[in-house]
Amino acid sequence: MSDFIKEIQTKFSNHDDFFIEEELVDNTVIYLFGFNTLIDLTKSKLYVQQMAASSISIKALFINLSGQINVNTELIINAILEGNLVILSQDGEQNAIVDPMVQNLRSSIAEPKNESPIYSSLDAFGEDINTNVGMIRKRLSTERLCHCSYQVGVLEKRKLSMLYIEGGAPNALIEKVNQQFKKIKSDIETIDDLNKEFGQRRLSPVSHLFATELPIQAIHSLKKNRIVIFLDNCPFALVFPHLLWDMLISVNDRNFPYVLSSLLRIFRVIGAIATLILPALYVALVSVNPEVFKTDLALFVAKSREGIPLSAFLEAIAMVVLVDLILEAIVRLPKSVGPAITMVGGVILGQAIVEAKLVSNLLVIVITAVVIASSAVIGMQNSLYIRLLKYPILILASIFGILGVCIGFIFTVIYLASLTSNDIPYITFHIEQKGDTK
Repeated sequence: MSDFIKEIQTKFSNHDDFFIEEELVDNTVIYLFGFNTLIDLTKSKLYVQQMAASSISIKALFINLSGQINVNTELIINAILEGNLVILSQDGEQNAIVDPMVQNLRSSIAEPKNESPIYSSLDAFGEDINTNVGMIRKRLSTERLCHCSYQVGVLEKRKLSMLYIEGGAPNALIEKVNQQFKKIKSDIETIDDLNKEFGQRRLSPVSHLFATELPIQAIHSLKKNRIVIFLDNCPFALVFPHLLWDMLISVNDRNFPYVLSSLLRIFRVIGAIATLILPALYVALVSVNPEVFKTDLALFVAKSREGIPLSAFLEAIAMVVLVDLILEAIVRLPKSVGPAITMVGGVILGQAIVEAKLVSNLLVIVITAVVIASSAVIGMQNSLYIRLLKYPILILASIFGILGVCIGFIFTVIYLASLTSNDIPYITFHIEQKGDTK
């Protein structure tokens, strides 16, 4: 193997989907280079063999295969990154850039089902890990995009891929994640199984991983110095570490003018805060601190609760739990039944409860606002854990009133600030290359 070939091999040593295939043509060895996530190697080798059968020499073969022959190293590297097949002679003196038989990256690609991109491509990740890595490589054709692959599990062997930008993600973080993956001894059946490998957060609803099915979101995370993980048969990119701002900032926001994108993010902040404190604030103001209201407003609230046998706390808990059950049922039921359940649960049942004097009209408005607000944040899992964190604040509000709402909200912020992923705080704004955060 020539020094030129060894140089190419060294250049792509951090890319586990990079291949060097040796082929024998007319008793002469040639080498094929490329990425197996972008090139259909079997069909490409067959094409080269067919062309070799009609060529009288290696030089003639290279001329028949391509119009780009004997180019410099820089062009060869760029050609590989762009998904082309590069062929080199054994001595490294002759080369050719060939249009390969490409992997059909669109055969298993569908529109996203859990995210709704605006002014963006509608491609979504699929279950094939090579296709997912190829979708990233197709959009991010740089030699700094590194790919490490693993085989994890005991009874069920599953492929695992880690992508990162060399010189972007902190070296200490990459090395630590690499060691954690190599130490996996158990089967990885779910995303939570993989999540636990980064350190157990006891009784914590916040994951170390942020799941997205959009290639543009995964690429944006890579550019922000984070790691993207793919698990075979899992149609999501798992971004590590998961940060608080993932639920407030989306790459799609950048398609709008700065003022509009800032306004969208402010709405998401309002939605997250409203989800946490609105039910608790209702209970606190109605049952514990009614003196906060002006006289006219206090009379209105008292009239709206006239004839209701339940206390404000039980009334609020019953409605919050009922709405969360309806939302969970909508997710689990088939799409053909889901809209009907939404109509029955959201309109008919709500109206019947109000007419039966079990809850007040004001609480129905509050709960409706909470459901809308919780859907404003980005990511299904983020919406779920924000909805869960409202229960402790609701309980504190029923005991201490407005003081309980403030204490509950402060403790929630402190709790989120205490979370870390491989020593990176959950509320980090930006991950620096050296491992420092700001």
